[in-house]
Amino acid sequence: MRRFLVSIVSIVLLVLANGCARQGYPTGGPKDEEPPVALGCKPANESRHFADNKFYIQFDEYVVLKNASENVLVSPPMKNKPEITTKGKGVLVKIKDTLQENTTYLFQFKEAIADFTEGNLLPSYEYVFSTGEAMDTMSLGGRVIDARSGKPWKETVTVMAYKDPESDVVALDDTIATFVQPDFVTRCDKEGNFAFHFIPEGKYRLVALEDKNRNLRVDVADAVAWDTSVSASHPTSDSTHRLLYLISQPDNTQQRILKSEFAAPGRITIVSQLPMQNPHIEDERAQWQTRLNAKRDTLTAWCFDSKRDSARLVISDTGLQDTLKLRYTASRKGGRRTMVGAKEEKKPLMTPLCDGNKAYYDDLGLAFSNPIVSVEDSAMAEVMHLKDSTVSLCPVALDISGITAHIMATGIKSGEQYRVRLAEGLFTDLYGNRNDSLTFTMSPKDYGTLSIGIDNRTGFPLVVEVLDKRDTVVQQQALARSGKLRFIHLPSGDYRLRAVIDRNGDGRWTPCDYRLQRQPEESMMFEKTLSLREKWEMEEKWTVDKEQQQKEVMDKKMSIPRKGLPTTNLPNLNLGR
Repeated sequence: MRRFLVSIVSIVLLVLANGCARQGYPTGGPKDEEPPVALGCKPANESRHFADNKFYIQFDEYVVLKNASENVLVSPPMKNKPEITTKGKGVLVKIKDTLQENTTYLFQFKEAIADFTEGNLLPSYEYVFSTGEAMDTMSLGGRVIDARSGKPWKETVTVMAYKDPESDVVALDDTIATFVQPDFVTRCDKEGNFAFHFIPEGKYRLVALEDKNRNLRVDVADAVAWDTSVSASHPTSDSTHRLLYLISQPDNTQQRILKSEFAAPGRITIVSQLPMQNPHIEDERAQWQTRLNAKRDTLTAWCFDSKRDSARLVISDTGLQDTLKLRYTASRKGGRRTMVGAKEEKKPLMTPLCDGNKAYYDDLGLAFSNPIVSVEDSAMAEVMHLKDSTVSLCPVALDISGITAHIMATGIKSGEQYRVRLAEGLFTDLYGNRNDSLTFTMSPKDYGTLSIGIDNRTGFPLVVEVLDKRDTVVQQQALARSGKLRFIHLPSGDYRLRAVIDRNGDGRWTPCDYRLQRQPEESMMFEKTLSLREKWEMEEKWTVDKEQQQKEVMDKKMSIPRKGLPTTNLPNLNLGR
């Protein structure tokens, strides 16, 4: 008995030792980063005489669905969306529509399937069948890019195809995509590329759009691109598809108020959709003084009663008349809510606009928190050159807006340090407040200049834009023909150039209008990134040639390969009812 107990204890200790040893040596192997692989389908992929109401795709591992209602596209589109679920190691699709005779149907799974364990997405998968003897085998493809930037569109782009019933010429309504469901549909990938597979031979009209409400229609606010007539072709491994579409957001020509609020007691701001022309405020209970910003899309109004915290007023302008009911709501500070009417922290009436990014030849700017109604005759600024302590008295000029002013200094040198002082009581705002004294130091910088010699071969005027590293337009100039442009006052940094073919001559880029069948104005980017330094004048030459640019785009082959679709049947698989 004793020998038996010793044996039992020895076995237990051995098992525990082995368990501890395994904890120190993980055997999970490398992380799975591969998407699931389709092993076969029932009925088989590319089946003819399809008469089922369901099909099944089996994978090599368990899978999950990712937003299948939006990421599974069916061509031709079905009135009733199919029911898509997982079953075992696969995906089961139940068809809820009556299938058309002698028609090829394509189901595209666009990032709709991922493996269960790691979530690795299957980028694309296609299942196709024909309800007749013949299978449509033609293809169409291309690329959709932002007409403004030349980059892929920032949101998902759906591409719709409308087949011409005559096949020889496109005889469809120009704005068919506003009221008719497409014959075929697909979606662009992240690079803007798209492809239609398994479509009939013939001519098509393609429309690409950011389909926000997913109704497969071009709505007024949808970004859109389109073409008039393209022909389907036989797909080959080296097929070259030269269809390029420029998508843009249409102009919103309806003026409206986007935002209105009390920014502080006695002061409101009103933001509009479009620039305002000559806005006017009517208020039976109060008087307001207004100022527009430089873009003319934000109106600031000051009430002559500085404590006013509610208002009912009418704002009117060209194409605009709206009644606004506003009430001031104080913000939370330090976790406590300030009560309306409570004394607020006093803000200085006058602050400097100067900083290290100002050029030495720029005027020294001042900003006022409220409109200035009077300036003392003795309003001068003391500007001291700290290197030699010399002092200059410089006049101060109030801007016509009444909320900015400029110190008219001369002899300011780049890289030198200066101290600027203004005495108190020089400026009085509409509430009778006077400014406190203000002292600040500055060390202005030198700017650079870009000189661009342009050979304009487009036959139209150009608008040449300078873009910073964030693709923000910092300067622009119009050019009627060929010539030289100089962009001055540019801080050091990296810049790119963009030329807009200004077909309508309005001095700006014009987007598309699908209902008017107006394509967006083309934009072309200069091939180089320009690195500018202080005190530099950089010179470049640029031949702006639309045909040459299009040729370069067309020469880039955009292959539309068929996905490696398994046609293996799964005869013993029971799909149920």
